[in-house]
Amino acid sequence: MDIQHLWHTHVRGLILYARQWADREAEDVVQDAFLKLLAAKPPPDEPKAWLYRVVRNTAIDRLRKKRWFRPPPLDNWFENLPDRTQPFDGVELTQLLETLPQHIREIVIAKIWGNLTFREIAELTQRPISSVHSDYQNGIDRLKKELGDRN
Repeated sequence: MDIQHLWHTHVRGLILYARQWADREAEDVVQDAFLKLLAAKPPPDEPKAWLYRVVRNTAIDRLRKKRWFRPPPLDNWFENLPDRTQPFDGVELTQLLETLPQHIREIVIAKIWGNLTFREIAELTQRPISSVHSDYQNGIDRLKKELGDRN
């Protein structure tokens, strides 16, 4: 298992995924997950899916512990690209994703930015694969509608 390759390949998707629950601490949550991966004996068979599960659980745990105090959410979950190759900047894209119900947003982020399969997402969220697929399609349809309304 090449930790460096996993880091470079998945760190941005993991950070975005963690921001749903621990926006200002997302980077810390992801670093914790990689440290847990390094310590895992034996290492997981599917490290990418394992990392998403650990990030999800750690971020939700941190949110529960800080229920009494939560800093204001980040306006931008994304790194803005200097060449502006995307039709929306990070703030607009964050706002667009926040229009989705949380359980649907989680699936869309895991699929698009995390490149997880529907099977991996179903295991991660402990939901039937048919529900995950249906919610993903519902989320994409909602995003398309919202994008159409903005143009």
